[in-house]
Amino acid sequence: EEVAYGLQFMREEEKLARDVYLYYDAIYGKQTKTFSNIAVSEQRHTDAVAGLLDKYGVEDLAENTKPGEFKIPELQALYDTLISIGTDLRSALEVGVTIEEKDMTDIREWIEVSVDYPDIVQVYSHLLAGSANHLDAFLKALATLGEE
Repeated sequence: EEVAYGLQFMREEEKLARDVYLYYDAIYGKQTKTFSNIAVSEQRHTDAVAGLLDKYGVEDLAENTKPGEFKIPELQALYDTLISIGTDLRSALEVGVTIEEKDMTDIREWIEVSVDYPDIVQVYSHLLAGSANHLDAFLKALATLGEE
Protein backbone atom coordinates (compact mmCIF):
# COMPACT_ATOMS: atom_id res chain seq x y z
CA GLU A 1 0.00 0.00 0.00
CA GLU A 2 2.81 2.41 0.83
CA VAL A 3 4.52 1.73 -2.51
CA ALA A 4 1.21 2.28 -4.32
CA TYR A 5 0.62 5.57 -2.50
CA GLY A 6 4.19 6.60 -3.35
CA LEU A 7 3.43 6.12 -7.04
CA GLN A 8 0.26 8.19 -6.74
CA PHE A 9 2.10 10.89 -4.82
CA MET A 10 4.99 11.04 -7.28
CA ARG A 11 2.61 11.19 -10.25
CA GLU A 12 0.85 14.18 -8.74
CA GLU A 13 4.08 15.81 -7.57
CA GLU A 14 5.59 15.61 -11.05
CA LYS A 15 2.33 17.00 -12.45
CA LEU A 16 2.51 19.81 -9.89
CA ALA A 17 5.97 20.76 -11.14
CA ARG A 18 4.76 20.73 -14.74
CA ASP A 19 1.65 22.74 -13.94
CA VAL A 20 3.53 25.38 -11.94
CA TYR A 21 6.13 25.73 -14.69
CA LEU A 22 3.47 26.07 -17.38
CA TYR A 23 1.71 28.69 -15.24
CA TYR A 24 4.92 30.72 -14.88
CA ASP A 25 5.87 30.19 -18.52
CA ALA A 26 2.61 31.87 -19.50
CA ILE A 27 3.67 34.91 -17.47
CA TYR A 28 7.47 34.99 -17.88
CA GLY A 29 8.00 32.96 -21.04
CA LYS A 30 9.14 36.00 -23.00
CA GLN A 31 11.93 36.54 -20.47
CA THR A 32 13.16 32.94 -20.10
CA LYS A 33 12.70 29.53 -21.69
CA THR A 34 13.59 27.80 -18.42
CA PHE A 35 9.98 27.11 -17.43
CA SER A 36 8.86 25.80 -20.82
CA ASN A 37 11.94 23.60 -21.26
CA ILE A 38 11.58 22.00 -17.84
CA ALA A 39 7.80 21.62 -18.18
CA VAL A 40 8.42 19.33 -21.18
CA SER A 41 10.70 17.17 -19.05
CA GLU A 42 8.19 17.12 -16.19
CA GLN A 43 5.57 15.80 -18.62
CA ARG A 44 7.90 12.89 -19.41
CA HIS A 45 8.36 12.30 -15.69
CA THR A 46 4.65 12.24 -14.95
CA ASP A 47 4.10 9.91 -17.95
CA ALA A 48 6.79 7.53 -16.66
CA VAL A 49 5.08 7.28 -13.28
CA ALA A 50 1.70 6.84 -14.99
CA GLY A 51 3.16 3.81 -16.75
CA LEU A 52 4.06 2.28 -13.39
CA LEU A 53 0.59 3.01 -12.01
CA ASP A 54 -0.86 1.17 -15.00
CA LYS A 55 1.57 -1.74 -14.67
CA TYR A 56 0.73 -2.29 -11.02
CA GLY A 57 -3.00 -1.58 -11.34
CA VAL A 58 -2.88 1.42 -9.01
CA GLU A 59 -5.50 4.15 -9.38
CA ASP A 60 -4.11 7.18 -11.22
CA LEU A 61 -5.29 10.17 -9.21
CA ALA A 62 -3.97 12.62 -11.81
CA GLU A 63 -5.83 11.08 -14.72
CA ASN A 64 -8.39 13.48 -16.21
CA THR A 65 -7.45 16.33 -13.89
CA LYS A 66 -7.03 19.88 -15.12
CA PRO A 67 -3.83 21.89 -14.76
CA GLY A 68 -3.59 23.03 -11.15
CA GLU A 69 -6.01 20.35 -9.92
CA PHE A 70 -4.75 17.69 -7.47
CA LYS A 71 -6.45 14.95 -5.47
CA ILE A 72 -3.85 14.85 -2.69
CA PRO A 73 -4.76 17.84 -0.46
CA GLU A 74 -1.13 18.54 0.52
CA LEU A 75 -0.17 18.94 -3.15
CA GLN A 76 -3.22 21.08 -3.92
CA ALA A 77 -2.28 23.43 -1.09
CA LEU A 78 1.34 23.49 -2.23
CA TYR A 79 0.37 24.32 -5.82
CA ASP A 80 -1.93 27.13 -4.67
CA THR A 81 0.88 28.59 -2.53
CA LEU A 82 3.59 28.26 -5.16
CA ILE A 83 1.67 30.02 -7.92
CA SER A 84 0.90 32.89 -5.57
CA ILE A 85 4.49 33.73 -4.62
CA GLY A 86 6.11 34.11 -8.03
CA THR A 87 5.30 37.80 -8.28
CA ASP A 88 8.31 38.51 -10.51
CA LEU A 89 10.73 36.46 -12.57
CA ARG A 90 13.24 36.05 -9.74
CA SER A 91 10.68 34.77 -7.24
CA ALA A 92 9.16 32.47 -9.88
CA LEU A 93 12.60 30.97 -10.58
CA GLU A 94 13.08 30.58 -6.82
CA VAL A 95 9.80 28.62 -6.77
CA GLY A 96 11.43 26.30 -9.31
CA VAL A 97 14.36 25.79 -6.94
CA THR A 98 11.95 25.02 -4.10
CA ILE A 99 10.01 22.50 -6.18
CA GLU A 100 13.11 20.65 -7.35
CA GLU A 101 14.61 20.51 -3.86
CA LYS A 102 11.34 19.12 -2.45
CA ASP A 103 11.05 16.70 -5.34
CA MET A 104 14.56 15.35 -4.72
CA THR A 105 13.86 14.86 -1.01
CA ASP A 106 10.58 13.08 -1.72
CA ILE A 107 12.05 10.88 -4.45
CA ARG A 108 14.84 9.72 -2.13
CA GLU A 109 12.24 8.76 0.49
CA TRP A 110 10.10 6.87 -2.04
CA ILE A 111 13.16 5.02 -3.37
CA GLU A 112 13.74 3.66 0.15
CA VAL A 113 10.10 2.57 0.43
CA SER A 114 10.18 0.92 -3.01
CA VAL A 115 13.49 -0.93 -2.70
CA ASP A 116 11.80 -4.29 -3.44
CA TYR A 117 10.59 -3.00 -6.85
CA PRO A 118 13.63 -2.51 -9.12
CA ASP A 119 11.56 -1.00 -11.94
CA ILE A 120 10.10 1.63 -9.63
CA VAL A 121 13.54 2.40 -8.17
CA GLN A 122 14.91 2.77 -11.70
CA VAL A 123 12.20 5.27 -12.70
CA TYR A 124 12.61 7.18 -9.45
CA SER A 125 16.38 7.29 -10.00
CA HIS A 126 15.81 8.84 -13.42
CA LEU A 127 13.43 11.37 -11.85
CA LEU A 128 16.06 12.19 -9.24
CA ALA A 129 18.69 12.84 -11.91
CA GLY A 130 16.21 14.96 -13.86
CA SER A 131 15.38 17.01 -10.78
CA ALA A 132 19.09 17.63 -10.15
CA ASN A 133 19.40 18.92 -13.72
CA HIS A 134 16.32 21.09 -13.30
CA LEU A 135 17.68 22.51 -10.05
CA ASP A 136 20.91 23.40 -11.85
CA ALA A 137 18.94 25.10 -14.64
CA PHE A 138 16.95 27.22 -12.18
CA LEU A 139 20.11 28.18 -10.27
CA LYS A 140 21.83 29.12 -13.52
CA ALA A 141 18.85 31.24 -14.59
CA LEU A 142 18.90 32.98 -11.19
CA ALA A 143 22.65 33.62 -11.49
CA THR A 144 22.11 35.12 -14.94
CA LEU A 145 19.51 37.48 -13.46
CA GLY A 146 22.08 38.58 -10.90
CA GLU A 147 24.47 39.56 -13.69
CA GLU A 148 21.98 41.88 -15.38
